[in-house]
Amino acid sequence: MTRIALRHLLPTGDGRCLRECVQQWCAAANLPEAPAELLAAATAAMEDEARVTARMLALPRKQQDLLEAFFGDGGAVRTVQALFVELGKSFKSRFDLEATLAALQRAAFLWPARDKRWASFDSPCWAVPGELVECVLQSRRRRHRQLQDSLTLQGFLDARYFRDRQEANGATQGATNGHAAAGKRSDGKAADAKAAEQKAADHARKIYKLYTMDSSLQSRLQKLPAPVKRLVDGALQLHGGMASFPELVAELELGDSVDFAFAGKALEEAMLGTAGALDLERLGIQSLPQALVVFHEAALFALRQRGAAAVPTLAGEVVCGGDFATSVVRFLRELQHSKVLFTAEGELFKASHKRIAGLLLPVPGGLLAPEQVLELVYRFCLHRRLIDRRGERSLRPTPAGLEFERESLAEQQKQLLAHFVEDRTLPGEPYHQTRMRRVVLRLLRRAEPMVWQEVSILPFLARNAYLSQIETAPTEAFFATRFQGGGYTPAESVQQMSWNLLAWIKKRLLPLGVVDAGMRDGRVVALRLSRLGAELLDADPAGKVGGVRSSLIVQPDFEILVFPGDDVHEVVHLLDRFARRTKSDHVHQFVLDKASVTAGLADGLTGTQIQQELTDRARVPVPQNVLYSLEEWGQQPLP
Repeated sequence: MTRIALRHLLPTGDGRCLRECVQQWCAAANLPEAPAELLAAATAAMEDEARVTARMLALPRKQQDLLEAFFGDGGAVRTVQALFVELGKSFKSRFDLEATLAALQRAAFLWPARDKRWASFDSPCWAVPGELVECVLQSRRRRHRQLQDSLTLQGFLDARYFRDRQEANGATQGATNGHAAAGKRSDGKAADAKAAEQKAADHARKIYKLYTMDSSLQSRLQKLPAPVKRLVDGALQLHGGMASFPELVAELELGDSVDFAFAGKALEEAMLGTAGALDLERLGIQSLPQALVVFHEAALFALRQRGAAAVPTLAGEVVCGGDFATSVVRFLRELQHSKVLFTAEGELFKASHKRIAGLLLPVPGGLLAPEQVLELVYRFCLHRRLIDRRGERSLRPTPAGLEFERESLAEQQKQLLAHFVEDRTLPGEPYHQTRMRRVVLRLLRRAEPMVWQEVSILPFLARNAYLSQIETAPTEAFFATRFQGGGYTPAESVQQMSWNLLAWIKKRLLPLGVVDAGMRDGRVVALRLSRLGAELLDADPAGKVGGVRSSLIVQPDFEILVFPGDDVHEVVHLLDRFARRTKSDHVHQFVLDKASVTAGLADGLTGTQIQQELTDRARVPVPQNVLYSLEEWGQQPLP
């Protein structure tokens, strides 16, 4: 990047221009008289990160956008013609652009570049002082790496021990390449510099691997001073390893027994965490002026260890299986068989709402009321265009809706999961929540099916992983538009991010059957990846998870008893297409009748398929009267 130092843009002989620059950047009182001292004062002010940031934020938005062009890849020296080609759409005319450049000159941010090496006869040339450019770029690099340096051991080690060396080696390498091109350095010295850089990188990897070994983490956690260890245990258990220090001290009732600086020093010496300010507001999250952070690697080890050691005592289980997909199919069938009206606002009429809600399968445990289940089903069908609002304010399934009914349970579950990941009806900032939900699915994909874990572990781990890997540049750009309007304040704290994510897990993944819930005293205290969830996330057939096949008994009175196996959810979902479910428990109960079989035939099944499914899984032969009735119903014309 081409840069010009302030002393070349402002010759010391031009006292008036120099003094105006110093007055803009420094306090008006007690200004030095000597030109050299004035120049030094202006240079020092342009290298002061806090002052530079404050002055840039005080500029009008148009001037900020124009100044931003000088910090990009185009260089800190730009012609008016190049600026107009790049940013012309943001200005009324070239005269408007030149007026904005003049305003920035009056504010002492840039000046005309009159040096023959950059000046152009075709177009005037402007430049931002190199000292100011370097200050801004260093600040942005540091801010870009702040979260990784504060939240991860890898970033902390890199920032403290290796980054300066790498940057120095990079500068040396650049100088070596330049001298070699000029014939002033040999290729041998360039190779030596590259070898030294590779050696430092290998050393950094070995150090990081050593510090992240389970035995090393366990030993360092145990050796923490007693007050700090209690802080760390509380931060992990209550906040997932990332907490406000004053709030944590109050929750643990520690009083003045531990100092913020001492806690940070102890954690950093043990390579387990740090204490300091977390500037998160620019990312749309409430900042933490005094944050106690356990590094992501250490928190991951400690939380998983706690999850394996402290299995919650359960009073009951909530298992939903493929019931939600079945509820969607029931809703679509109801629209085919009866006229369902909606209001001018697009909502279902109360009478229709209450009637249809009673037809859908309930979510056990009372986590979602029947009306809420119907609302979810209705919104999913609208967003996926499975239903259409037609004349007379009535609803009818679309061809896509009819096709959805015939899909396999796995395909229906995939569509529902994709919809729920993007769901914006739950609390929390959608920008962060949707991305954290994808992290949750990645963590579940690596989890062991049917193993209980304490309920808060999954949302804590997902939040920590997301924040430690967040892309700060696009996130800042996204929220910058909100800050421009003024009055925007992030409403979600780091802790609330986890609880909002947990609400999504309980109200979306649980009804979908991806996870099961363990209950105690009417509360969810544990979660586990279900067999259906393992199949959905890994795309493996359900039978491969365990190998035990579901079976059934068909009674002469047309009742069907389904005994669980690893593919029970697929079997239940299939039976829901041609039988009426009467009970869902350890053993599912269905009843065959003419209406349910006719609905299955209309749904694309054949009489042979229905008989084959019942015969293949039956523990005892299917009664002849049932087979005869199925054959008779299958031969009748569809309504």
